[in-house]
Amino acid sequence: MYHRGMFHSDSPRGKTMCHVQLSDVQFVNLSVLNAIKTGLLDNKVATCCRFSLDATQAELLGNLSPDQIWAFVANVGPITLFPPRHDLLSLLQTPLPLAGPLATVRSPTLPHR
Repeated sequence: MYHRGMFHSDSPRGKTMCHVQLSDVQFVNLSVLNAIKTGLLDNKVATCCRFSLDATQAELLGNLSPDQIWAFVANVGPITLFPPRHDLLSLLQTPLPLAGPLATVRSPTLPHR
């Protein structure tokens, strides 16, 4: 049955997702969520810092199964979960040798007020 862009089929283990049509935004969301999930398994603290996650977000993402991540991305649709850094324009206009160091020392998010 074709439902919300997902094709489900019956297998000996129950219904499984066989094919999903992803938009470019959904593909990015899936890739980033999978990178976070993998990172949390390897080094939770570093991954939280790298992706600006708090403990609650890390715990929830770390406990999601691959099927849950796929289903989440498919159901959110083509809406970005990861908007660009607040300083993206500035970084793009920075000389390449300085872009990495500046991105490292600047916070990817605006300070909370």
